Amino acid sequence: MELNKIYNQDCLVGMQEIPDKSIPMILTDIPYGKLNDISESGMRKLKKGDADSVTFDLKELVNTLCKKATQTIYMFCSTEQVSTIRETMDANGMTTRLCIWEKTNPSPMNGEYLWLSSVECCVFGRFPKATFHEFCKSPVWHYPCGQSNEHPTQKPVDLFRYIIRTSSNHGDTILDPFMGSGTTAIAAIREGRKFMGFEISEQYYHLANKRLRQLTGPFHLFGNIGAE
Repeated sequence: MELNKIYNQDCLVGMQEIPDKSIPMILTDIPYGKLNDISESGMRKLKKGDADSVTFDLKELVNTLCKKATQTIYMFCSTEQVSTIRETMDANGMTTRLCIWEKTNPSPMNGEYLWLSSVECCVFGRFPKATFHEFCKSPVWHYPCGQSNEHPTQKPVDLFRYIIRTSSNHGDTILDPFMGSGTTAIAAIREGRKFMGFEISEQYYHLANKRLRQLTGPFHLFGNIGAE
């Protein structure tokens, strides 16, 4: 498969073409497996359309990612998915940590009734001798929410750039099996890494490539980025 390209297909199908133990780092924000636009107890819920409605076998996904990765995996996920992800990574010989993204500008939605929804989980898994450029840092990251009118769960590019700098080296390939609006690809390019990704939604596939085409800077070394 080609590097610096997003494929409009099911990642579990597409990753069959990727050789095992060939990807230094995987960074992804997986679907949470449920829609969030149902009203409960009179409280408003964020409408995410189909961004989180993809269904898949979580253990199969994690096992597949562990087979492809050589060093590190970061998986943003729901609290309900954390245990399965950590247990599966551990069974594949990875050491794990639970990381937290604390949003510095959380939505005030339903703030008059309960604590704000201001944190998201990310499971970090590493194989022995994996690249890690930090020292004695807390796995709590403070970044503002991504701003997008076209994708409801877009992550901030600066957060993904920080994660990529921490756990990869210049020229490494970063894989994202749920590319969404393309944040992982943009962060990888900005940090001098290559990328590969999959996005099953045709709408978000086109959005990701649109964002890539809008990049400015010395990215000519990466070829025809954003071509569909």
